[in-house]
Amino acid sequence: MKHSNIDFNKISQVLSNTIEAVKEDQNLSSVAIEQLQTAQNELQQAMTFSISSVHKKIGY
Repeated sequence: MKHSNIDFNKISQVLSNTIEAVKEDQNLSSVAIEQLQTAQNELQQAMTFSISSVHKKIGY
């Protein structure tokens, strides 16, 4: 699989901002917040995997 440059920090910031906006909107369900938090956790796992893959390639 070809590795692409992904701006994990930007994605993380957008997810965090979206979660805060959803929390402020009283009309949205808790399911939406749970799904966004799940996405945030999956993003964290992807960042960890990406970092570990880079370290393996360079021999750390």
